[in-house]
Amino acid sequence: MAATGFLSTILTTAKSHPFSLLFLLLTAYLLHNRYHRNLHHIPGPWLRSISTLPRMYSVYLGHSHDDDLALHRQYGSVVRIAPNLISISDPRAIPQIYGPSSQFRKSRFYELSAVHDDEGLVPDPFVLADRALHARMKRNAANAYSMNALVRMEPWLEGPTGRLLGLLDEAAAASGGGKCDLGELLRRYAMDAVFCLTFGRDLDFLRKGDRTGMLKTLDVFTDYMAIFGQVPWTHRFLLGNATVANWFLGAGAASQDEMMALAQDQVRQYRSSSSSSSSSSSSSSSSSADADEPTKPTTFLHRLLHTQQTNPSSLTDREIHTHAFGNITAGSDTTSTALRAVLLCLLRHPAAYARLRDEVRAEFGDAGDFNSDGSGGGGRTNVTFARANALPYLRAVIREAMRLHPSVGMLLGRVADSGADICGVRVPPGTEVGVNPWVVQRDPRVYAEPDAFVPERWLSKSGDGEEEGGGDDGEKDRLRAMNASFFAFGAGPHTCSGRWMALLEITTLVPVLVLRYDFELWEKGRGVRFRNRWFTQQWGVEVVVRRRRSGGGEAEG
Repeated sequence: MAATGFLSTILTTAKSHPFSLLFLLLTAYLLHNRYHRNLHHIPGPWLRSISTLPRMYSVYLGHSHDDDLALHRQYGSVVRIAPNLISISDPRAIPQIYGPSSQFRKSRFYELSAVHDDEGLVPDPFVLADRALHARMKRNAANAYSMNALVRMEPWLEGPTGRLLGLLDEAAAASGGGKCDLGELLRRYAMDAVFCLTFGRDLDFLRKGDRTGMLKTLDVFTDYMAIFGQVPWTHRFLLGNATVANWFLGAGAASQDEMMALAQDQVRQYRSSSSSSSSSSSSSSSSSADADEPTKPTTFLHRLLHTQQTNPSSLTDREIHTHAFGNITAGSDTTSTALRAVLLCLLRHPAAYARLRDEVRAEFGDAGDFNSDGSGGGGRTNVTFARANALPYLRAVIREAMRLHPSVGMLLGRVADSGADICGVRVPPGTEVGVNPWVVQRDPRVYAEPDAFVPERWLSKSGDGEEEGGGDDGEKDRLRAMNASFFAFGAGPHTCSGRWMALLEITTLVPVLVLRYDFELWEKGRGVRFRNRWFTQQWGVEVVVRRRRSGGGEAEG
């Protein structure tokens, strides 16, 4: 009877004072967000503790990396940045959260990247929370991602490199130097490069632009994942719903599923061409190609198919498609962002630029040693990964640029199903936690002058930036701590599989650009802009480019 009377009172109040009731319900909901998970003891902005909207808005604006960094500098190493999201900036948390023995699983954020094919949901290592399946897929593709394999793929970069140099030569031919959007060219180069490394062919983004809409599609889906990944439960009502997805994307726009279909089509074309070219060869010689011809150029796809041929149960066709798809969707923006970071850091620090040019010239000679084919053919250079990667200052420049500007600038979310003690703070079960590469790589306890571009920090007294390099124990400890805190490629079992592919492109291209051209930021341009929606992309990298004279002279023009 009492319950009936109470309900009657509520209904009467709702009719007479609807806004008051809504206010009370909203207040109760917000207080529930703040207190019910027992996270109110963790420091952070009060608004962040009651609603996800401030976090979503920060991501939408594209500067969540700067916001996260500012919050950590204000509140400390452990900060509550959303009702159920804890950000950690202490490097000691990396092995606990992401290491091989971690008890944390991937958060639902990654579900928004799931794609489908004719058989349903595709098992993608980027999305997979199933550790056994994730480990199996990475293990069976490891041979194709290894450094030994990638060195044999290196000749495939000649085509994209030649086209890029041809376009830059055309720009530099203008009197006094020509203006070009270097950032956009590097993005197209990275897409052509990853296509060539994967399939042995590309779609010529450098010359033809984004005629398929693929780059635009990648931007749309990355933005969607970053923003709505903060509230992943909404995905089922948005692009996770086929009807809504078709309405939103429209008939003319590509989707992630269509990009998976593109990867499948490329695999079919590759198999068809390989079958035709090998028709005159015996099956035995084909199956032993890797062993008999260790220096023969190969592709990523060839390595996967060879693994499947050798051990049919190791890789399914779906898994091969997935790895190829992953290269396309993740390999271009991460690499182009890193390339732009390296060039921007050098342009803003002339002394580092000069020191790098001297080191590269001493190893490879002057800019006259490089040939390009502006018509779209190959660009053969004497810069090889093996030689370039042996240059200490070049390695230091690349590592320092990626420390200051990692390609991913958002927290990599994990869930503590059983709870955990992290950096002295108790995290209840079901709490999402994570480390942001942009933040942890600016820890002042590890990196002196954390916001400054100082490539020399990676060099020991012997000039070797590795942990086992020269120097006293204190210096070795310093280098070891910096390497342990370097999170640009992730850590543990989920370390980026394509990191060597990215480094292959960066390490071979940067020396060519440094020796062949003089760049300066275009003063009349709109200026470089940054937008972080998962990838920390730079926009408006407009430069004046001049061709350098052979023999190390001043630039032409």
